Amino acid sequence: MIWNLYLAFIPAVLALALFRRSAHLGPVWFAGLATWLVFLPNAPYVLTDVVHLVADIRASDSRAHDYAVLLTYAVFFGAGLVSYVVSMQLFRGFLHRVAPRRTVRPALLLVHGVCIVAMYVGHFMRLNSWDVLVAPRTVLDSVMRVPHPTSVVVLAVMFVVVGVGSYVTAAVGDKALAEVRRFRTR
Repeated sequence: MIWNLYLAFIPAVLALALFRRSAHLGPVWFAGLATWLVFLPNAPYVLTDVVHLVADIRASDSRAHDYAVLLTYAVFFGAGLVSYVVSMQLFRGFLHRVAPRRTVRPALLLVHGVCIVAMYVGHFMRLNSWDVLVAPRTVLDSVMRVPHPTSVVVLAVMFVVVGVGSYVTAAVGDKALAEVRRFRTR
């Protein structure tokens, strides 16, 4: 879980560097953008660790430990979603500055969809972000095997779950920031 959390924070750190107002859009920036796109799925990927939650609860020896496990997973999932939301919000702000307004939402949905496919490939086909560089043919073959009836249903559910989780996370974050600002102006 710690390793996945580390990987989940990489896209947020990259987004902070890439999508600032003073960013120079040269070859280094585009290499950074490609790196951001490759690592972005790691942020919501932490949600797939929910498969370990049941086993960890079953292995628990007390109610107090059950609560500790649930709290640990909640913080873990929250951190991944926050990283994803921060990354996507910074990307959205960048797109609003450099792209026509009508292309922003489709671009965000496309990036979200690519993340979901990458999460699926990572979870079910056991590939990692760096496999894009070290085993690109394997990644391409895996992505080409994704579309079949069962995987399409799983992808749709993942798309909605991560989308709703991101929306709720962003709404909570926006409300918290508004409250902090309101508190500061008192």
